[in-house]
Amino acid sequence: MKKILIAYSTWAGATHEVANEIGKVFRANSFNVEIIASNESKNIDTYDAVLLGTSIHAGQTVDSFRKFIKRNIDILIEEPTALFIVCANMMNDSKYNRKDTLDWLNNAIGKYEDFKPLSIGLFGGATLTNGDDFNKLNILIRKMIAAMNKKMFDEHGRSDFRDWESIRNWAESVIKQFDIY
Repeated sequence: MKKILIAYSTWAGATHEVANEIGKVFRANSFNVEIIASNESKNIDTYDAVLLGTSIHAGQTVDSFRKFIKRNIDILIEEPTALFIVCANMMNDSKYNRKDTLDWLNNAIGKYEDFKPLSIGLFGGATLTNGDDFNKLNILIRKMIAAMNKKMFDEHGRSDFRDWESIRNWAESVIKQFDIY
């Protein structure tokens, strides 16, 4: 049974929930899955493959995502790796939004020329205002996210743009790529 690490970087929990959903798909396909926050110290060379996710806010990946890559780049270059991005910009999956989101990702990983993820999943985000990840944030960040949540509701009638079917389909496609190895 292949051992898979899913590491995520999140602010309020949307990316954490996406990591959990991806983990369910892998487990249903008989993979041994461990899901961790990317700021947890972990020896990742014991895994057969790595999925690493981050949210993007104001064009920036989460700091713990960048630090995880820097800390583990030698292993990530050698092992099958896939990335997933959870971003409000992807609420509309358009060519323009994909380009912007990939450009923001490239700002974080572009300096690692030999790092070639097998797949990159781009997903709409959510502004969550409850849950463990949200409650760990300082009060100013929580207030900022609550304001963003209200703005999303006012402008779009909702604040969660994650397409769970697309997320599960992407995870299934990554499993097929990992089966090559």
